[in-house]
Amino acid sequence: MRRQFYSERANASFDLLHDLVGKIDFVLIGGWAVHSYIGLQRSMDINIAIDYASLDYFRAYGIEKYENININYSSINNVTVDIFLPGFSDNDLPFQVNEILANYVKIENIKVVRKELLLLLKLWGYFGNNETKIKKDIIDVVGLMFYGDISMSDVKKLIKSHNLQKRRTTDVMLEYIDKGEILAEFISNDIEEYKILAQKCKKDIQNTFHLK
Repeated sequence: MRRQFYSERANASFDLLHDLVGKIDFVLIGGWAVHSYIGLQRSMDINIAIDYASLDYFRAYGIEKYENININYSSINNVTVDIFLPGFSDNDLPFQVNEILANYVKIENIKVVRKELLLLLKLWGYFGNNETKIKKDIIDVVGLMFYGDISMSDVKKLIKSHNLQKRRTTDVMLEYIDKGEILAEFISNDIEEYKILAQKCKKDIQNTFHLK
């Protein structure tokens, strides 16, 4: 039985996410996007890509910018909404925000970024200085690789087309699988299931990317 990484406080985040549907146009990324695909861990924050036309909605709640990174955020009902904007946020991501806005599927009436793009966004670790967020990223990345029916061949094409470095992609995938074992209670039903899926996933990565 998996443990939840976050407490019941994630309920407020979930409620706000669904409240945003129909009020603004957005594409969901981050932890809630992973949850949309595999239905496991909930998230405390909401991460969305929007165009500038949707930015006005957040002005009533105040918009701030994170230090040293071109990502804005707004706090609504004690829930942080991280806002990724075309042009402004592009240099802090593996690809442009416009690519996120153009590549999504609809899950329960919410636009969710395509899962292979989501995996690369999660690997990028744009909040890499936050230990709690790093652990949650590991849980989300490994969970998505284990249970999300990810096409590694599609991931490979994206890495090649965007000229992404191995140290920011496949190296991180393999590293997260190893580190994820100590977080297995949040990812798999038990440690044995984790080890079986880890071995299978590593083999898929190594074969697809021709790694030793």
